[in-house]
Amino acid sequence: MDNRESKKVTKKITVSGIVQGVGFRPFVYNIAKKHGIPGTVRNIGGLVEIILQSSEEKYNDFLKDLKENPPYGSKIINIETEDIKEREFRGFRIIESRDDEEISIIPPDLPVCESCERELFSEANRRFLNPFINCMSCGARYTIIEELPYDRHNTTMRDFDMCPSCREEYTSPKNRRFHAQTISCYDCGPYLIFNNLTDDNELTENDAFEEAAKIIESGGIIAVKGIGGYHFACSPFKEDTVLKLRELKGREAKPFAIMFESVDSIRQYCIVSEKEEGLLKSNARPIVLLYLKNGSMAPSACQGSIYCGAFLPYTPLQMLLIKRCGPLIMTSANISNKPIIKDDQEMLSLKSPLLNGVLYNKRRIVRSVDDSVAKVVDSTPQLVRRSRGYVPYPVFCPNDKKELQIFAAGGDLKASFCLYKNGNAVMSQYFGDLEERTVLERYKASVKDLCHLLKITPDIAVCDMHPNYYSAKFAQSLDIPLIYVQHHHAHIASVMAEHHLEGQVIGVAFDGTGYGTDGQIWGGEFLICEGAEFKRAAHLRYTPVLGGDASMRDAAKTAVCFLISSGLDQYIKDERKNIIKAALKNNINTVLTSSMGRLFDAVSSLLGIRHENRYEGECAAMLEKEAVLALRKGIEPKKIAFEINQKSDLIEIDPKPVLESLCHHRYSAGIDSLALGFHYAVADIILKVCEIIRKEQNINTIALSGGVFQNTVLMERVLKLLRDKYFNVYYNVSVPPNDGSIGLGQTFIGLER
Repeated sequence: MDNRESKKVTKKITVSGIVQGVGFRPFVYNIAKKHGIPGTVRNIGGLVEIILQSSEEKYNDFLKDLKENPPYGSKIINIETEDIKEREFRGFRIIESRDDEEISIIPPDLPVCESCERELFSEANRRFLNPFINCMSCGARYTIIEELPYDRHNTTMRDFDMCPSCREEYTSPKNRRFHAQTISCYDCGPYLIFNNLTDDNELTENDAFEEAAKIIESGGIIAVKGIGGYHFACSPFKEDTVLKLRELKGREAKPFAIMFESVDSIRQYCIVSEKEEGLLKSNARPIVLLYLKNGSMAPSACQGSIYCGAFLPYTPLQMLLIKRCGPLIMTSANISNKPIIKDDQEMLSLKSPLLNGVLYNKRRIVRSVDDSVAKVVDSTPQLVRRSRGYVPYPVFCPNDKKELQIFAAGGDLKASFCLYKNGNAVMSQYFGDLEERTVLERYKASVKDLCHLLKITPDIAVCDMHPNYYSAKFAQSLDIPLIYVQHHHAHIASVMAEHHLEGQVIGVAFDGTGYGTDGQIWGGEFLICEGAEFKRAAHLRYTPVLGGDASMRDAAKTAVCFLISSGLDQYIKDERKNIIKAALKNNINTVLTSSMGRLFDAVSSLLGIRHENRYEGECAAMLEKEAVLALRKGIEPKKIAFEINQKSDLIEIDPKPVLESLCHHRYSAGIDSLALGFHYAVADIILKVCEIIRKEQNINTIALSGGVFQNTVLMERVLKLLRDKYFNVYYNVSVPPNDGSIGLGQTFIGLER
């Protein structure tokens, strides 16, 4: 007889990763039954613990199945095994969960799986057209968990008692809803409610759905409760309706995200590559920025952008609405710069003649989570906003200081904090601008909430060195050891953390603003980074500009400042020229900036493309649009170039020749050619400076980060130039290149120090 068959082993197996909320215990139960192995499985904190007793051969077969065939939506990060004392078991059982200080990975919210989608539209199924259909492989997770381990009584589904039919499915090992914690049906789960906001009468279930659909079809706007908060929903084809939506949200100028029934439906309006299709269909179901190919939607829907933010339905209710009404604008339900609304009472109290009703249910949302935004660049999916579907999945940061627990505050714009424990850096969801009081309050509450959920008590805090950042002031209030990190150093460190880069790195950090070590406003930086240290190697020449938020929005004013600083007064057409010149001369509300983002604004205005940022980055986005159009038409870029000035060991990049060329050719060359020429000039100067640094410092690794690198034309041109010269180039993928990456970079530096 084979010794492996006769030798009995008793093992404890601890599995970490995304192993809760994805049907992992039922999966373990079924493979144990398959191999005839007795034992138990349970959740402990955020881990799964398996105890079994079998022959060595059966144990090895069990372990093979465990590793090779995990359930949909799960991700095994680590499996630890140990021999334990022999026990007596009667069959294999799922036993009661236990709380524990050791937390693994909390599952993100999951989209409707294919099986549930089939049932949703199957008349023979008892959940036919049920807007809350789900199973162990799909549905809300992160947004409804109040405590770990992930059991029904620790989620907001505890408010709904299971009916006998659901209980039978829940307890049947052969049913795909075996131990599905969010299981429900028409008899026992959440149900639709429609409130028209004008009286106390409410419609329910199918009547509620029909009324909501009719309002959308007639050109109205409704609020629809989702997984992480409410959306405002309406047709993207009715200009009057879209304009009303902009007024309802506070006259926002940003393009709206549009939800489509399928990728084929998206292809009617947008260009979709194979990689983009994969991103659209991924578990996260992000909004994907795609190039528009026709203008059949209302002009105000995409606001003249070259992109359409397109995404697919990820809840059953969204599937039902889109199938009935066609493509819909699905934008976060918030007013002006305030957070997305998640609570029913707040939504129902929004009395506005522009909002025609609220379609909701009584399943509570524990934490608000906006939709994620992504794009494909360099044939690689890249996040622009990291939120629903990705949060709270960690970025893994291997480090010897695993016992250290860190809170990293992130930045104030596109705010997102980071919590670190046991090699896992968990980035929070996106919050918005902390200057808005309600956003700051939600940010603070979320720090407390996520620390509680992950069982993290930070030993140190890390924050931006800007003296007026709200995130930094909050970190200071925690009364624990505090590390200050320069903004652009954090950008580059985020790339180093993502890609586990060691040794010296040339960091190119281009964005709008960041507080520099010299007290000036940085934003066009070349840094030499190693571990927790950095040295500034080069930067865009300082330009005096008028400070304040209003000036940051006013690209025309910024353009005047750049022209005055470069001695190009003769090209200034702005009637405010003398006032601006006097303010700069007398140093009235003036700041020095090396910002590449501000230069993009100035060039956009100089070329007559856009003179005001109605939302962050609008001028740069419209400048990129002209460059894209030039590429599509095969137009040659206008040859323009920056000048390099070497001052001791610091390289200064002078924009004067670029500005002079753009002004000189403004009326003789096409705007698209000049826009593309500017993008290529920025790419060229990145290459030249990196080559100088490589020659002097012998560094061949480059990290690109900062909001400017959300520009696809620039990014792909830079990557080509650098790779052609044999540089090893890295950039943000799992976190955005904008300020949504700051918290990760701060965490990396905190660990290194």
